[in-house]
Amino acid sequence: MNVKAIIFDLHHTITRTKKSALAVFKEIAISVGINLEGITDKEIKDAFRKSDNWLSEYCIRENVEPHWGHEPSDWIEADRIIFKELGFTKIEKDIIINLEKRFKYETRETDYEMLTEDAKETLEILHKEGYAIGICTRRHDNPTSFLKRSNVLHLIDAVTWSGVKGYAKPNPFTLLQAADILKVNPKLCAFVGNYVDVDVKASIRAGMIPILVTWANPEEKDKAPEGTIVINSPRDLLPVLGLN
Repeated sequence: MNVKAIIFDLHHTITRTKKSALAVFKEIAISVGINLEGITDKEIKDAFRKSDNWLSEYCIRENVEPHWGHEPSDWIEADRIIFKELGFTKIEKDIIINLEKRFKYETRETDYEMLTEDAKETLEILHKEGYAIGICTRRHDNPTSFLKRSNVLHLIDAVTWSGVKGYAKPNPFTLLQAADILKVNPKLCAFVGNYVDVDVKASIRAGMIPILVTWANPEEKDKAPEGTIVINSPRDLLPVLGLN
C-alpha cells in the first residue's frame, strides 16, 4: 500500500473500557438521587435511543458547531427525554448538570478508558517508521487529555472529534479534517476503526483505505465490504504495512 498516514478511531479500536458507559450512567444517576431500581438496561437503552433521535434532529435544526456537547448544560433537554421515558418527569436542572459533570469526569479524566496492550507499541513503531499519525473519534469531548495521560500524545500529529450528526462518522468530515492537518492527501491515508457502518463507511467516503479491527466486535468482519483490510488487533497492522 502507498500509505503515508494512519488515522485511528479510539473506542474498541485502540482503547478498551473498564465498564460500559451505560453502567457509569446508572451509577452516577443513582448517586445524584435518581432511583433506577426496577428499571432494566433494555429500558434505559430504549430511552437513550429516543433521546439520540431527538438530539440528531436538534443539532441539525439548530446548526450547532462540530464540538457541541462539551458543556454539561448542552445535555439538559436530551437527559430530560431519557428520564421522562423512564418515568421521571420532574428532574431538576441542577441535578442534570451535576450528573453530566460527573459523567464527563468519570469517562474522560479517570482510568475508565485505557489503551489496549499493543496499541502504544504499535503507535511508537509507526511514528519511528515515519508515518503521520492521527486520531479521529466520534465523541463530544476532546480526547487530548486522555492521549496525554496515556503517554502517546507526542506520537500523534492530528486529533479530530465530533459527536454531532452531520459532522460525526460515518460522515467523512473529521477524517478529512485530520488529513488536512497532517497535510497528507486522503488517498494516501488509511483509517482504522471497529465498526463497518461507522468507520469503514467514513473511510470509504473520505477516499481513504479502510482497515477494520475486530478484537472487540468480531461479528463486524462478516459485514465488511470488498476492499476492506481486516485485522484482529492494532499490532496486526504492522505486517500489513510490511513492518515487523
